[in-house]
Amino acid sequence: MALSRRAERTLVGCSAVLLAGILGLAWWLWRYRRRREPPVARLRRTRTALVALGVLVVALGATWRLVIVIKPVPECSPPGGPLPASPLSAQVVAEKAATWAETGIGILYSQATGAHMCFSRLENYYVALNANHIAGASAVTVGDVVLKPGLDMPREDLKGLVGHEARHRTQWAVGTVAGGPLAFPVVYGITNFFFPGARNPFERMAGLEAGFYTPSGTGPVLGPAQLAVLSALGAIIVVAPFVVRYRRAAARSRGQRLHCVSDCARVYLLTA
Repeated sequence: MALSRRAERTLVGCSAVLLAGILGLAWWLWRYRRRREPPVARLRRTRTALVALGVLVVALGATWRLVIVIKPVPECSPPGGPLPASPLSAQVVAEKAATWAETGIGILYSQATGAHMCFSRLENYYVALNANHIAGASAVTVGDVVLKPGLDMPREDLKGLVGHEARHRTQWAVGTVAGGPLAFPVVYGITNFFFPGARNPFERMAGLEAGFYTPSGTGPVLGPAQLAVLSALGAIIVVAPFVVRYRRAAARSRGQRLHCVSDCARVYLLTA
């Protein structure tokens, strides 16, 4: 059964906000204010499939996040005992809500790889302990869960690292609200490509010393890979306007031919 036009618009708007945050909402408002023509069937099917896949992944993460709510995990206990607890502030609650789906994906990955899950009361987030996780010897934050190889380090260093990763949770939350669940990892990855390690502004905002980074400057690194990407991007920027102009001209030409065929058919029927 086909959806009404209003129901379809509402569904598209909800999907846009779910997958792209505020940017998705802005796109939805712009799209329907301009009353753009629907895309061709092939492109529409591809876009619908991608949106459906994205919504499915978000739904899976949001559902899996309930696993730890229903079955709580023990408190993290590093050498020397648990770290002091921090109060659960409104900001932390908002960050947990904003990163709900991403946290579920992180928990699903951690449990699938056999990680030991625990809860850090110092900054109120989850920790997945696995020496063979995706980031290797480094700690990496996915929403409200931190993937880490272990807790065996001096307590003061561990306290600093816990705070460092908590600031990454804030970055995840802001990115999710602004541009959806993939916004922060995509922006972080692109930034880290040109500003690796301690040059990365996200790491600098989270605290270099607490994250065990050695300061190495603030400017970009322009090696062969970076220059190749910039060259390709420049070529796309130069060529894109000509491609758009060509497609518009081709679309107008097809429209004129169809209009001519329609007129000829009408004349034939009138004179037959």
